[in-house]
Amino acid sequence: MAPFRPHFDIKRLKDGRAMINLGCGTRMHWAWNNIDFSPYARLVHHMGVANILRSVGFLSEKRFQRLLRVDPQILFWDLRKGIPFNDNTFDVVYHSHFLEHLDKTDAPVFLKECHRILKWNGIIRIVLPDFQSLINQYMSAISCLENGDRFALHQLQKATDNLLNPMVRKQIAGTQQQPFLVQLVERFIRGHAGNAGELHRWMYDKYSIAELLLSVGFNDIRTETPTTSRIKGWDEFTLDHEETGTIYKRGSLYIEGKK
Repeated sequence: MAPFRPHFDIKRLKDGRAMINLGCGTRMHWAWNNIDFSPYARLVHHMGVANILRSVGFLSEKRFQRLLRVDPQILFWDLRKGIPFNDNTFDVVYHSHFLEHLDKTDAPVFLKECHRILKWNGIIRIVLPDFQSLINQYMSAISCLENGDRFALHQLQKATDNLLNPMVRKQIAGTQQQPFLVQLVERFIRGHAGNAGELHRWMYDKYSIAELLLSVGFNDIRTETPTTSRIKGWDEFTLDHEETGTIYKRGSLYIEGKK
């Protein structure tokens, strides 16, 4: 028996293509089908509540403005339950800084779901922290220190923090900047960073992610840049870069494959 999949309307671009952004956070294009499981994705469907929280100071102005950038048609969905769309539905599947939050054993399962919902000859584009780049930064600092450059100690500390902090930190991103009462409530509701799904569970370089994509059925694997892609009209979506060309998340790995 085929698994039950709830029905959700599919948005399409003017040229008819259907694009999906999985685990989008607050970075999205409103013409795409956007899915996330964050408080923003839930709250945008209850703007009356959001306005009350803002008026009493529980929702900061910065967070409220971020909420206004969220697609009002975003799908609030836990991707651990699978992707709630039929086979061969989308021309493009995209996710950015999401896969590293899954356990190593869960990543192939999720990517098989991505493969399932993608049309034949469709493109998957994945953005990840570049493990090779992080290691290179660490080794560069070690090399400088071994050559007597004591000023490289700060560089080493920063490289170590970039490697390890996303795996072990307790605090949810953004919580520490909130008023004390808000911090208490957020900790009570969401727990620590691990409960909220914010910790990195595995890391990838261009070789390991390419091998993983091949193993679940993708082919023609290529590395790209924030501004280059086989996705037609990539520049206009400004997902990996700003309109000015500024890179959104430096130190990322951009990789694409086809079904």
